[in-house]
Amino acid sequence: MRVVGAIIKNGQNEYLLQLRDDKAPTFKNKWTLFGGQVEDGENPSEALLRELDEELKLNPNTIEAMRQIQTNEDANGTKQHIFEVITSISLDQLVLGEGAAMEYIPQILLFNREFAFNIEDVLRKYLNDSSAS
Repeated sequence: MRVVGAIIKNGQNEYLLQLRDDKAPTFKNKWTLFGGQVEDGENPSEALLRELDEELKLNPNTIEAMRQIQTNEDANGTKQHIFEVITSISLDQLVLGEGAAMEYIPQILLFNREFAFNIEDVLRKYLNDSSAS
């Protein structure tokens, strides 16, 4: 299986995260990235754009930059493609299609919450790699 996730960052150094709801099959009420499964015939970039449209109504025209920054694989062979997405879109221009909430979170407060899956590790690696470059 292949999955995608977006580290969505705005110009105020804030990160857009999704709070999973209590109906989620796993990691109920935990924070995560927007994204999902890569469908047959899609490449990871196409899958991410589709997921962002489904989950946020995020129009590709509002994305200023997008690049794949990580590929991770778990013990079950699931391949995770992580993208950095830069946008200046505000919350009121987005429509939450999945989950309990969405929020732009300042970097300084990013780790004051419980994350789903390996998202805390993904974010820490991203921030560490970003500060090194």
